[in-house]
Amino acid sequence: MAAPLLVPPAFVIVGLSCFIIFFIEVVTLLFVANSSSYRRLIADIDRTQKELDRIGAAGASAASGAAKKRERALEVQMTYLGRDFFFHRMKQMVIMTALLGMMFYVLRTWYMGKVVAQLPFAPISFFSRLTQQWIESPAPYDCSFLFLYILCNMGIKPNVAKLMGTALPTSVAKATDMSSMTGRFTKLATAKNA
Repeated sequence: MAAPLLVPPAFVIVGLSCFIIFFIEVVTLLFVANSSSYRRLIADIDRTQKELDRIGAAGASAASGAAKKRERALEVQMTYLGRDFFFHRMKQMVIMTALLGMMFYVLRTWYMGKVVAQLPFAPISFFSRLTQQWIESPAPYDCSFLFLYILCNMGIKPNVAKLMGTALPTSVAKATDMSSMTGRFTKLATAKNA
């Protein structure tokens, strides 16, 4: 009778992280990114942001009254598009949070309190708490499952999203980041009060 194959915990964690991220992107592709309303919304945001960039590149001093009205109309349109975008994005975040949370629970059940890998460096104090979370009396180079799981998710997810086609175009990402949305809302609110 052959001995059972023992896979090192680090390989299991990386493998399961890759699997769950691919699964999340497939579910996102099926339920969010493939819908016609989402694709139309992304195209509208992309087109509107490019037109706003073009007007902004022309310069505020060269802008006529009609150009300023057009810019304000585009800003209002972008605010509404951003609201609709966050509705779709929230569906994706709920799916991702639920699946990553389930995988975290499974890994925590299997590897709680165990050293899963040895780091090639001794982390500084802030990171040592993260890298050695839930390990009793850890050595300086010990690594818990939590650090490896977070590192895999941060490193793999953007690449898988690009591969699967669920990554946002650059102009859409720029238009829908929180600082742009807040700045746009503030600009519209001050213009309305003026």
